[in-house]
Order: sequence, then C-alpha cells, then structure tokens
Amino acid sequence: MLSRRRVPARPSSPISWALGALAALLVGALGVHQQILHQGRHPLRTKAKQDTVARLKSPATVTLPATSVPETLPFPIGENSGILWNLSTGQLLWADHPHLREPYASTTKLMTIYLVMQHLPLTRVVTISPAAAGTSGSDIFMAVGDRFTVRQLLYALMLRSANDAAIALAQAEAGTVGRFVDQMNAMAKTLGMRQTTYRDPDGLSPQSAGTAWDLSIIARLDMESPLFRQIVRTKETSLPYNPVVTNLNGLLFLDPTVIGIKSGWTTAAGFNLVFAATRPVDGHPVTLMGVLMHGQLGFPPEYQDAERLLNWGFQRVKASDSGLRAGP
Repeated sequence: MLSRRRVPARPSSPISWALGALAALLVGALGVHQQILHQGRHPLRTKAKQDTVARLKSPATVTLPATSVPETLPFPIGENSGILWNLSTGQLLWADHPHLREPYASTTKLMTIYLVMQHLPLTRVVTISPAAAGTSGSDIFMAVGDRFTVRQLLYALMLRSANDAAIALAQAEAGTVGRFVDQMNAMAKTLGMRQTTYRDPDGLSPQSAGTAWDLSIIARLDMESPLFRQIVRTKETSLPYNPVVTNLNGLLFLDPTVIGIKSGWTTAAGFNLVFAATRPVDGHPVTLMGVLMHGQLGFPPEYQDAERLLNWGFQRVKASDSGLRAGP
C-alpha cells in the first residue's frame, strides 16, 4: 500500500459558453485546412502569406469564410505557435505556425476526457490501482484501493490536471492504458487531427504531441459538452481525500469572461494553453477560442499573452460585422 499524501491543490471562472450556429465546427476535419503554412524551405516554420479558406467536414460540410489571416500581432508573445478562432462565426482570426508539431503535455487530457465522457457512466465507481496510485507528476495523491466516481475523477483530471486520475480513467474505460491510448489515436485520426499522436493519457510522454490546429479540434468538441464546460469553469471543489482542489488554470482568476479549458507543462513541451472567452459585442455574445504552445516564460506570462490575444481578437471582431453573424 502506498502511503497517502494529502496536499491541497493550487489554482480557475464560470462563464457561459456561446455555442455558435456552426455547431459542428472543427468536427471530423477530413478536409482540414493544410495551406496556412506552405511556402519556403520548411513549411512548418513559414508564415501564411495569402488568404485562406478552411474547409471542415461534419454532418453537413461547413465552408469557413475567406479571410486574410494575420500572421503577426501588434504585440510580442512568447510562444512558438498559436491559433485564434471566432467560434460564433467559424472565422479564423489569427494563426502563427498552427501546424508546427510539438509535445502536448497535459493538454493531452482534452482527448482523455472526451473519450471517457463518451463511454463511461458518471456514477461508476473506480477503485484505484497500483499503477494509478504510483503515477508521478501532478496528482491528487491517490492510494491503492481508494474509490472515486468517474465524475470525481473528471474534476481531478481537469482542475488539478491529475495524472493519477488519467491512468485510473483509462484503465476503467478500456481495461488497460495501452488499449485506451489506441482509442485515443483512432479518435484523433477520425477527427482529422492529422499531426497528432498519443502515447499516454496524461501527456507526460513527449511523444504525445501535435499542433495548435489539432488541439483546437478536440477542444471545440469538448466544449460542446455541458458537463465539460461545467468542469473546466469550476474554480474550486472538494473530492474524496482532497477537501480543497483548486483549478490550475490561472487565467480563470484573471478574467471573468474566460471559459477555462486546459493548461499544460513539461520540460519538453514548455507551457501550453488552450483557452476561450465569451464577451458581448454590440449586445451579441461572441466566443473566441485560442491555443498557445511552447511558451518558455511560465504561466503568468502565458496567461498575459492569452489575455492580450483575446483583447485583440475581440477588438477585431467588433470592427467587423462578421463577428455578429450566427451568434448563439
């Protein structure tokens, strides 16, 4: 039996999610836009120089409006790659190396929670295995034989970014971690996450990797779930053996319009952040969603970059009538 450690988790804000009229945006992207970066000797490091039309296939094929996608911002950021969408219209507002492949770190858990929500009842009780209890990194300090419901483990997974919860959920859903990882890769392929591969359900492996574009696909799908939105916007909760669990996504505490999604960090990945916010624009709710990858200066600076990007994006939307189309 592993000795139990009981250490409180650290800090995330509720805000309503505006599901735009394009309900299937970024789903099953078999025709995913591949032309943002295509010039120069290294296509993954060359910036867009032309207008783009992203074609995303779903139950009904959606053609996004043609837009001149800015490749630079009027302020510096400290990340290698990123993307910003207006989800209320499906417009791509900004992209910088969105197909640059890098380790996901804990943003891997966006696929983990997606599969679990699809396949496991929330009331199912999971008994913690030695493998789950012995998982390193961010955790909720489980002991062998502890019992949690699936719902409780999902809160641990997303608020605390608990690697032990990721292993426990993978074993509960698929029987073994290996079979669960196979499911993750099969789903990524189905969704058109063409540059994504998974090697674990928690993101500790640097081989769990992909792109800002691919992360925006799975994040958009997750956010269609009311349960997911409820979980990621929760700042603090209590769980068995963990009386206080605070959300690690500090951006929730900086901006009340933010919908918390997922942060992640490993040495190989740097600092990754998937985020969204809903704000009124001329009386209409507009939702933006962004991804920033491989920041090197830590989460406070990365949160600041995300906030600058959101402010810039909403100003851009306000200056364009396109931001008010297809509002929820």
